Amino acid sequence: MFSTAFTLVASLSILGLTSASPVAPRTNLCRPNFQSLAVSAFGYYDDGTERIKEWYATPEEGSHVVLRTAGREALKTGEFILEFSGQPSNTHVIKQVANSQRDLKASVAGDGHFVFAKSSDGTQEFSIQCQECNEDRFIYANYCTITDLKTQLCVTGSSADSGEKLAMKKCDGSLGQQFGFIQALTDAQVSALVFE
Repeated sequence: MFSTAFTLVASLSILGLTSASPVAPRTNLCRPNFQSLAVSAFGYYDDGTERIKEWYATPEEGSHVVLRTAGREALKTGEFILEFSGQPSNTHVIKQVANSQRDLKASVAGDGHFVFAKSSDGTQEFSIQCQECNEDRFIYANYCTITDLKTQLCVTGSSADSGEKLAMKKCDGSLGQQFGFIQALTDAQVSALVFE
């Protein structure tokens, strides 16, 4: 299954794609263009092992986005589509690949969690600003903050426990509010990555 020692951040660093540790906050943030490709999403957690956790949600209304241990195979299947909303705000709408109707979008639930729903109450547009964006060899973005346009709250993961539900909290720039995205990779691209 998945290895808890897997470190995508270090693996991407070996390819010269990113640094192995979070970069200092910058004022020149980028807004990634995922070109509506399927991507995997993951969070970073400073628990001394530089582990990451992948986002996961079942393709049904009301499903919470939870964290689970990521591994090599996770990089071959993009679970989410991040599309530009088409609004002047340059925001993204987050959908699930497994939801064939594409009618479920990431939303802010009444209980403050990050869920997939059909509602159109204005909590389905997110500003995604990153410290690193790349569209060369394959698309990825690192150290991204995801802010709900309506509430101005940030998607947050507070620990490295598998099964943790992502929540919406006041933006504070912490590591738990920084996420990465990478398009689904080919077998050859995954083989080039180094795993501990």
